[in-house]
Amino acid sequence: MLLITFKEMISNPIVILAIILAGCGVATTLLAKKITKTVRKTETISQDDKLLLGLKIAGLAAILLGFVCLFIWGAAGLK
Repeated sequence: MLLITFKEMISNPIVILAIILAGCGVATTLLAKKITKTVRKTETISQDDKLLLGLKIAGLAAILLGFVCLFIWGAAGLK
Protein backbone atom coordinates (compact mmCIF):
# COMPACT_ATOMS: atom_id res chain seq x y z
CA MET A 1 0.00 0.00 0.00
CA LEU A 2 1.30 3.47 -0.87
CA LEU A 3 -0.11 5.21 2.17
CA ILE A 4 2.27 5.73 5.05
CA THR A 5 1.62 7.46 8.31
CA PHE A 6 2.97 10.87 9.16
CA LYS A 7 5.13 9.33 11.90
CA GLU A 8 6.74 6.90 9.43
CA MET A 9 7.39 9.66 6.94
CA ILE A 10 8.85 12.16 9.40
CA SER A 11 11.13 9.55 11.01
CA ASN A 12 12.87 8.80 7.71
CA PRO A 13 16.46 10.19 7.74
CA ILE A 14 16.11 11.63 4.23
CA VAL A 15 13.04 13.61 5.23
CA ILE A 16 14.78 14.87 8.37
CA LEU A 17 17.77 15.94 6.25
CA ALA A 18 15.46 17.72 3.81
CA ILE A 19 13.69 19.60 6.61
CA ILE A 20 17.01 20.66 8.16
CA LEU A 21 18.39 21.80 4.79
CA ALA A 22 15.26 23.77 3.96
CA GLY A 23 15.18 25.35 7.41
CA CYS A 24 18.83 26.40 7.23
CA GLY A 25 18.27 27.74 3.73
CA VAL A 26 15.30 29.85 4.79
CA ALA A 27 17.20 31.17 7.81
CA THR A 28 20.26 32.02 5.72
CA THR A 29 18.18 33.77 3.09
CA LEU A 30 16.24 35.80 5.64
CA LEU A 31 19.31 36.73 7.70
CA ALA A 32 21.60 37.49 4.74
CA LYS A 33 21.25 41.26 5.03
CA LYS A 34 21.92 41.31 8.78
CA ILE A 35 24.92 39.02 8.39
CA THR A 36 26.28 41.24 5.62
CA LYS A 37 25.80 44.38 7.74
CA THR A 38 27.65 42.73 10.63
CA VAL A 39 30.55 41.54 8.50
CA ARG A 40 30.90 44.80 6.56
CA LYS A 41 30.37 46.91 9.75
CA THR A 42 28.20 49.42 7.95
CA GLU A 43 24.52 50.37 7.98
CA THR A 44 23.93 50.59 4.24
CA ILE A 45 24.36 47.59 2.00
CA SER A 46 24.03 47.80 -1.76
CA GLN A 47 21.85 45.21 -3.45
CA ASP A 48 24.77 44.02 -5.58
CA ASP A 49 27.09 43.28 -2.63
CA LYS A 50 28.87 40.00 -3.37
CA LEU A 51 28.53 38.68 0.19
CA LEU A 52 24.80 39.43 0.27
CA LEU A 53 24.25 37.74 -3.07
CA GLY A 54 26.42 34.77 -2.07
CA LEU A 55 24.47 34.23 1.14
CA LYS A 56 21.13 34.46 -0.66
CA ILE A 57 22.27 32.04 -3.36
CA ALA A 58 23.62 29.62 -0.74
CA GLY A 59 20.31 29.78 1.15
CA LEU A 60 18.27 29.18 -1.97
CA ALA A 61 20.55 26.30 -2.96
CA ALA A 62 20.00 24.69 0.45
CA ILE A 63 16.22 25.02 0.03
CA LEU A 64 16.42 23.52 -3.45
CA LEU A 65 18.60 20.65 -2.21
CA GLY A 66 16.08 19.93 0.54
CA PHE A 67 13.26 19.74 -1.98
CA VAL A 68 15.34 17.52 -4.27
CA CYS A 69 15.92 15.14 -1.35
CA LEU A 70 12.16 14.96 -0.79
CA PHE A 71 11.45 14.35 -4.48
CA ILE A 72 14.07 11.59 -4.67
CA TRP A 73 12.64 9.97 -1.54
CA GLY A 74 9.11 10.18 -2.94
CA ALA A 75 10.04 8.98 -6.43
CA ALA A 76 12.03 6.03 -5.14
CA GLY A 77 9.25 5.04 -2.75
CA LEU A 78 11.72 4.50 0.07
CA LYS A 79 10.44 3.43 3.45
